[in-house]
Amino acid sequence: MASKWGWAAAAGLVILAAAGAYFFFGGSTYQAEKARIGPAVEAVYATGTVEPVRMSRAGPKIAGRIVAMPVRESQMVTKGDLLVVLDDTEARSRVAELEARLDLAKAEQARVVRLFRSGNISASARDQAFTNTQSAQAALNAAEAQLSEHHIRAPMSGQILRFEDDPQVGDLVRAGETLAILGDPSQLWIEADVDEEDIPQVKIGQRALIRSDAFPDRALEGEVRKITPFGDPVRRSYRVHIALPSDTPLLSGMTTEINIIVRETEEAVLVPTSALAGNALFVLEDGKAVKRNVAPGTIGRTEAEIRSGLEAGEIVLLDPAGLEDGMRVDAALPAE
Repeated sequence: MASKWGWAAAAGLVILAAAGAYFFFGGSTYQAEKARIGPAVEAVYATGTVEPVRMSRAGPKIAGRIVAMPVRESQMVTKGDLLVVLDDTEARSRVAELEARLDLAKAEQARVVRLFRSGNISASARDQAFTNTQSAQAALNAAEAQLSEHHIRAPMSGQILRFEDDPQVGDLVRAGETLAILGDPSQLWIEADVDEEDIPQVKIGQRALIRSDAFPDRALEGEVRKITPFGDPVRRSYRVHIALPSDTPLLSGMTTEINIIVRETEEAVLVPTSALAGNALFVLEDGKAVKRNVAPGTIGRTEAEIRSGLEAGEIVLLDPAGLEDGMRVDAALPAE
């Protein structure tokens, strides 16, 4: 399992160990504590990265050399704004050449139409003139499309979050390479990876406790918004998106640790984790250690939930290694 509880204790949502000095009766061979009532939380642990809900990448379809970068990182842009210009000298020359050819074809077409109307040329000659004009137009359209590929534009309205690999004017770029990442910074979520063994417990709408090294003293929360239906067979994990509130202090690109709350119990029976011996523990009855089979629930670093087999107020023995059922023992209870 991938549950972790170390940092979540600060949020007050995990089972908490009782504290206090011990007083003794009889010998001091074994320490003991009373099972108590308290809150318990079961969670699935994951790590993730903060990202905009809406995000897109921009890059060239062709290879080329950067000649201009009219925008900068963090700048807000509108869909279609120019981000990067590749050297388009040859492409522009080609467009200019084909524009001139089209002008000539149109002029020739007009001349041929006049001659056809006066009966001086055949219909086939007229049709050929129209075909030549259409071919010139198609060639120009293709050249203009190729020219446009030298101009990398914003695929969406939003903020330029990052230029990948810090491209500079004069750099050569490859076809298909990502140059810029854009996103809408007003709505963020966390993209997290959850182990495949834990994913059956994760549901849309579950609360998530979030920890970030950037804000170590703040209790941050989110909500499971999306679960991908197909996992990664190599990493053996599923992608889960955790929605964040609009006032979150987290920023795009920050790494986080997440505990997705899959079960909460306000009045659970709790014992020290050290009392457990697998699915059993020892209860103190009339000065004897009595072995009791139990059904543990959430198991934390200091305390464990007992879902059945034990009542609050019963005394359990800690560190039971060496105990046997029916063994007479001396015990030490913590002060009330």
